[in-house]
Amino acid sequence: MADLEALTRIEPSAATGSSVMSVPGQYSWRYTLPENRVLKLGSESKECDWAVPEDRMISRFHATLEWTGAALVVARRGVILPDYPNKPGNQIWFRNKPVERCEVGPGEWFVIGQTRFTLRGDSDADPDAPLDATIVQRQEERSRAELENVTFTNPGMLLKALEQLPAYLKVVASEPALFKQMLKVAVAALPKADAAAIVRIPPDCPIGDLRVTVIEQNVRNPNVGAVGEFVPSRKLVRRVVCQQRKSCLHVWSTDPSDFTQGGSSDHNLTLGVLHQQGATPWAICTPFQDGSQHALYVSGRLTNRNPLEPKPDAAYLTEYQKFIEILVGLLESTRRTLRLARQVAVTKEAWPSNLRKYLDDPEKLEALLKTPQEQDVTVLFCDLRGFSGFAEEHGESLSSAWREVQSALDTMSGAVTEKGGVVAGFRGDAVLGFWGWPEKHPDQIERAAEAALRIYERLSGRMVQRRCGLGITHGRALAGRLGAHDLAVVDLYGPVVNLAFRLEEMTKAYGVGIVVSGEVAAKLQTADPMNRRWRLRGLGTVRPRGMKKPLTAHELSPISPVTSAESWVTSDTYEANLALWSAAVEKFVRGAWAEANDDLDGLFADDPAAKCFVRHMKRHNGRKPADWDGAFTPRAEE
Repeated sequence: MADLEALTRIEPSAATGSSVMSVPGQYSWRYTLPENRVLKLGSESKECDWAVPEDRMISRFHATLEWTGAALVVARRGVILPDYPNKPGNQIWFRNKPVERCEVGPGEWFVIGQTRFTLRGDSDADPDAPLDATIVQRQEERSRAELENVTFTNPGMLLKALEQLPAYLKVVASEPALFKQMLKVAVAALPKADAAAIVRIPPDCPIGDLRVTVIEQNVRNPNVGAVGEFVPSRKLVRRVVCQQRKSCLHVWSTDPSDFTQGGSSDHNLTLGVLHQQGATPWAICTPFQDGSQHALYVSGRLTNRNPLEPKPDAAYLTEYQKFIEILVGLLESTRRTLRLARQVAVTKEAWPSNLRKYLDDPEKLEALLKTPQEQDVTVLFCDLRGFSGFAEEHGESLSSAWREVQSALDTMSGAVTEKGGVVAGFRGDAVLGFWGWPEKHPDQIERAAEAALRIYERLSGRMVQRRCGLGITHGRALAGRLGAHDLAVVDLYGPVVNLAFRLEEMTKAYGVGIVVSGEVAAKLQTADPMNRRWRLRGLGTVRPRGMKKPLTAHELSPISPVTSAESWVTSDTYEANLALWSAAVEKFVRGAWAEANDDLDGLFADDPAAKCFVRHMKRHNGRKPADWDGAFTPRAEE
């Protein structure tokens, strides 16, 4: 696992006289890099995955990032029309050279504008905190309940800062954005604070290890009162997050005689500067009470402006402690809301797209799912041809094989949802869609036909060898939440579903793309009597495999061919041949097999559906069985 740490330092001179530049200060964030996922980096949070809004030298969408597990690949964006007609103005600097693309290893960094991006690995050591090299003069711990009894002496400024919360939270759509906005509130509300940060104890950090990760920071003026970068006290964070679980105030000494032997020369220098300034460092660390390892850390300096006073004024620190506790409470509740919103978003992805709108109306959704409803539904079942063998052939590269299957599944499910249907689920490399629940459509059969034709045209055209078969039926079924008590999904139950499977199966025997039931064909013929939207032809009376009740089957076809093998059904001779075909099929059904064979083998010798009838008659030596009732079970060529 690796993190990307961004540190932006806006100098006061960069903001002077310009309303578009950012407020002077030091800002940073540190986020975990997902592996093998391309991220957008820029200054606009609405357009990018990770944003640095403080640095105006970074474009709205400046670069892409991809962590491969070994290196971070950084590439400057090119021209993307129409939204990004120009390349970003500033280069990416890596190893002191401008580059268009670079691979950054752990511990290395690249620079864009005023921001340094560093790749942090698991073993990277965080910088030591100067404050941990001296003693704590004052330590006060207070629980949330105790802080509730603290009274603000001057609540005006704090209330003014809180008034900005709705505007800040309005733009929050993620946890990083929440942290960034809340730190702005903290710095604005606490004028005597120098820095505010969201800190975390790493989850894998063992007892005794003082590692602390700064997730977000906002330093008001990095040039005042310190040498080097802002670093929180590890001991304070560890004490608060791992032990006390209370808000804790520390005030440290800057007296050189109070430095520990473990303090380095850098620590002595830092604290020595504060000692010369007459400044006493303080920090308040308040833990999140939501079970996480996070805390809000705010630090500053007590300054003794009146030389006659023996000690600087520190009365405001307790009120600061209460305000910080209030912010932490808001952070906790907003994080819960964001997590809930994220859960809903993830859940939506697992729901059929035409049902996702009901997630915003829990009462209606509960009513829909409480009890399955018996409805008249139109069912479409689509199965891909040859993909079982395809998966076996590409067993060494399942990911690439799956991408092709997924593309086909997207085509199938997209056609169903575009026509207002519900995708009940995937059966391996097949899709089951239906219309009639939760909303009823008077034209649901036509919608199913249009979806089927769209699927067949899109898949058969570019996947000639691995074509698809579709079956459409209409009838009563239970629709809604079906399944076991601990695993239930939106689905259908009833013979009409099994019949759709069997009709799809018949497409292989007939050599056609779509087979529909007689009820569906009758409705489609009524809706399009001039055959301008689709074409139909009868396929006789069939007895689906495993079923006893016979029914009439029909081919549903587009009005023009989708492959190079043109059928008379999609040609200009459709009207003339349809009467001849219907007569030949009628002879087969009533048992006049000799006449039917002559017509089918003579007039439609190249028709795969005609060959299906001829094969069946040959299996019976051209003689109808004694119990012939006109129905047969179509079988593919053996």
